[in-house]
Amino acid sequence: MTVIEEDRPSARVRGVGLKIFDCDIHPNVKGGMSGLLPYMSEAWRQRFQRKHASLIDLALTMRFQHPKGTAWREDLREESGDLGGTDPKIVLKEHMEPMNTEACVLNSLQAAGVCAATASVDESIALAAAFNDYYIDKWLDFDGRFRYAMMVPGQDVQACVAEIRRIGKHKQIAAIQVPLVGILMGNRYWWPLYEAAQEFDLPLYVHPSGGDQIYQCAPASAGGNPDNYIERYCTIGQIAEAGLNSLIMSGTFERFPKLKVMFVEWGFAWILHLNWRMDRAWRALRHETPWVKKWPSDYVREHVRFTTQPIDEPRNPAHLEQFFKMAGMDIFCFSTDFPHWDGDYPDQTRPFLTGNDRKKYFYDNAVNFLRLG
Repeated sequence: MTVIEEDRPSARVRGVGLKIFDCDIHPNVKGGMSGLLPYMSEAWRQRFQRKHASLIDLALTMRFQHPKGTAWREDLREESGDLGGTDPKIVLKEHMEPMNTEACVLNSLQAAGVCAATASVDESIALAAAFNDYYIDKWLDFDGRFRYAMMVPGQDVQACVAEIRRIGKHKQIAAIQVPLVGILMGNRYWWPLYEAAQEFDLPLYVHPSGGDQIYQCAPASAGGNPDNYIERYCTIGQIAEAGLNSLIMSGTFERFPKLKVMFVEWGFAWILHLNWRMDRAWRALRHETPWVKKWPSDYVREHVRFTTQPIDEPRNPAHLEQFFKMAGMDIFCFSTDFPHWDGDYPDQTRPFLTGNDRKKYFYDNAVNFLRLG
């Protein structure tokens, strides 16, 4: 069931009796760029002010108009005009507490958008640090239930490492959000980042940046640019699929045996056919990738997790239940994508899960995979 603006999901899930860890909540900077400027040096403040930089104009450069106008739920917009998700008190009261959410991962889509492909390399480095300092100050210090996927500037891998070393020991940082650029994830360009992530025991947190399939230097989809939003929405999982295949076939998990990767909001039904194809190809062509020591699907089970928002909903609901049985629940984690209009809520997946699988999916898998102290 697609969540629409007029339907307040939090009211429908009160009292479900589940302990929940939400792997994807999108906070926003209160006041937009003006709220972020105090966390920069004077030189950077002047630069962004003079160019009238914004945190909310990404959609203006799309080839098509978003069917809802924006990804953000308009019913959650604050009286100040700020997007929903700018006030931690409201996120707790209106979203987390009604669902019995014990903790969540904060994932700044604003930061990902500007750090992936809409800012120069040097700008992305300054912006990533400012976003990180803002959320540590305004959100993590506000409540311990907030955990954070720290932003790194993917355009410069050495700068990624420097940012991890600067704040990576903060006890509420649970993962490293990597806004992908047009370089496959198994490429040695990323190796310094993976080494630092492994050293700090921080999983990589890979989420669409908002610029995927749109901007130059951002990851592209196969065959060319989509003509409308629905095409982009249905094919964006190609980016994660290619990234995961690259990680495995390049031997990344052999080189970095403690590395963990969480794919967030890319869909998930594709994992079965990718596992089958990777296993079959590896069995027949092991001489081409001698550094891959195990079945590819074993690396997925040991090193990778997937959040299920947006939930794939077949016309026959029984097929989704069958999928989970085939894939196994150990690799899936719950997320809402709050405050986006197409968010998912517990009542959409709960009917398909029973007993220990339900506990794994809503809480244990995430808690055992992320760095939560």
